[in-house]
Amino acid sequence: MVGEDQQMSRLSARDRLGRMLELVPWVMSQGGAEIDEIARRFDYPSDELREDLSRVLFMVGLYPFTPDQLINVIELDTSDDNDKTQNVDIQSANHQKAKVDRIAISNAEYFSRPLRLTPAQALSLIGAAKALLTDTHSDSPLTRGLDKLASGLKMSGDEDLKVNLGDAPQEWIQTLLRAVQNHLKVQIRYFSYGRGQITDRIIQPHRVFSETGNLYVRAHCEWADGIRVFLIDRIKKLHITTERFDPPDQTNPPSAFQPRDEDPRVVLELAPEAAWVLEKYPVEYYEQHSDGNIQLTMPVSEVRRLEVLLLQLGTHAVLQSVEGALRMDLPKKAAQRVLRKYL
Repeated sequence: MVGEDQQMSRLSARDRLGRMLELVPWVMSQGGAEIDEIARRFDYPSDELREDLSRVLFMVGLYPFTPDQLINVIELDTSDDNDKTQNVDIQSANHQKAKVDRIAISNAEYFSRPLRLTPAQALSLIGAAKALLTDTHSDSPLTRGLDKLASGLKMSGDEDLKVNLGDAPQEWIQTLLRAVQNHLKVQIRYFSYGRGQITDRIIQPHRVFSETGNLYVRAHCEWADGIRVFLIDRIKKLHITTERFDPPDQTNPPSAFQPRDEDPRVVLELAPEAAWVLEKYPVEYYEQHSDGNIQLTMPVSEVRRLEVLLLQLGTHAVLQSVEGALRMDLPKKAAQRVLRKYL
């Protein structure tokens, strides 16, 4: 008599993978399940199920693929004299007539819910995939996957990505680029976020560049008598003149953040959730501790900018030390000043 498992045709590798991806979260949600029940529920021949549980699934895990990162398939021993669980080679146990009726799966929490990408993560994947494609019109698996991912973002797979670098008028950007090329002075009305002031200045623009998603112009400011970096979004008025200036020697690439030697320094202790500060702010030194916290030293060119950062971080940051005229109660004073506006 032909057994039930023998009556069922062997599954393809694709089918086995699909069933395995489905059964892992289900078994975990149940806290364990009978082998026969798993086979029936997922239409999985018992011999192939046992083989995949013991020979394939236990090799799945996360980088660096050490034993503590691999999935565990556990035999649930329900005998009266032994209530312990143990790792088991189900296929081997089956051949040795040591019947394994019930199993559990652990160390696979990342299978407990579907992976969901943020829009930013999806766009990053689309950009990386396009960089790998040599023929965007091919019917390769990568092209099809890219089209599916793009459709989830309500865009076409062959649509160019448009990056918005702020709200500065396009004609101002072109004017600044022309002034840089022809070494012409520019009159601007500029809002200084750090001082909370609007000032009229004459600048000698050296370069227009993008950084951290914004557009900047690096220039010699005659009003401040020094090199400054201006966020183009904060320019209120702009007029190019016919007066020329001598261009500087561009030896170093510009940066939006150019601390001065005389700027005071602060030391902050950040929670792991605030690690993004390392990418968004000028940090001179940082050290990550074993608990994940980060200690960093950063220059402060504008006190108001530091106040905004500390208010934004809240309990995720502790001010440990300050220099110069800065005070340790700076976060408290800033919070009180904000509250007074609403009380």
